[in-house]
This record gives sequence, C-alpha cells and structure tokens, in this order.
Amino acid sequence: MPQTNSTSDYRARVAKLQEAMKEFGLEAVVLEPGPAMAYLTGVRWGKSERTFAVVLPAKGAPVWVVPGFEEMRARELIRPGDEIRIWQEDESPYQQIVEGLKARGTAAGRVGIDDAARFFVFDGIRKLAPKLDYVSATPALRSAGVDFTQPAGRRR
Repeated sequence: MPQTNSTSDYRARVAKLQEAMKEFGLEAVVLEPGPAMAYLTGVRWGKSERTFAVVLPAKGAPVWVVPGFEEMRARELIRPGDEIRIWQEDESPYQQIVEGLKARGTAAGRVGIDDAARFFVFDGIRKLAPKLDYVSATPALRSAGVDFTQPAGRRR
C-alpha cells in the first residue's frame, strides 16, 4: 500500500528546503513538474506546453502558477494556504512567476532553477527578471532530501 503523507509532512519538507536555500545562498527555487515538485509538495502533474510551476521562497509560503483552464484540478492537489496565481491563454505564465518571486521578496539575488525545468520556461523568466542570478537548484534540493532517481509519476 502506498504511503500517504500529510500536509505537515510536505510543509516540513519545504521548511528543510528553505534551510538548505539559506546554506546555498538562494532567495527562491522554481520548480516544474518532476521528482522535486512531487517530493516537496505532493503534487504530481504532467508536463505540457502550458507552464505549471511553483515558486518556493526562502521565507514564506509557496506560490503556484497554473493555467486557467486547469485551475479546478490544480486546486484539488495544492495544499490549502498556498497562493495560486492563474494565467490565461493571452497572458504570460512567466510574468506570474516573476510577480510571485517579487511578492515573496525576491527582486535581486540568486534563484535556483530545477533541472527538470524546460529551457523555454527558464528563458521566459530570465527575460522578465534579467537582474536575478540563476543557478541550478540541484545542490539545495539534494540537501533537502529530494531523490532524483525516483520517477515523479503522473496522476490525472
């Protein structure tokens, strides 16, 4: 029988990442669907051409960025209390990610990008926030206990 984790388990995992972020000098980490998102938040989501991401700040609650037409399904998976920013087809998801970073106090400094993030997502963020210093989030994620050898899975 698969182990189910509680909201407090996931909050503790995010808190452990936030401690690792301090150690590695990161202001925030941006995740796309993959092993890190699944382990840290419990959210398993398949990648598509529409960006679905979470900003995990060094301080404060996560900020989710989800496509408008997936909002209801996303709300079923995302823990209560997390901020959810919706983007519509005529809007930029990268703008929502950058605004989420700013809302959590990240307008300068180092931002870790999950290696599971696709280049076009990273590039979209970088073009809107060129003054941030982007680095791999992998060292902090490993320090927080993320196991990259486990498949993230897909639940629909």
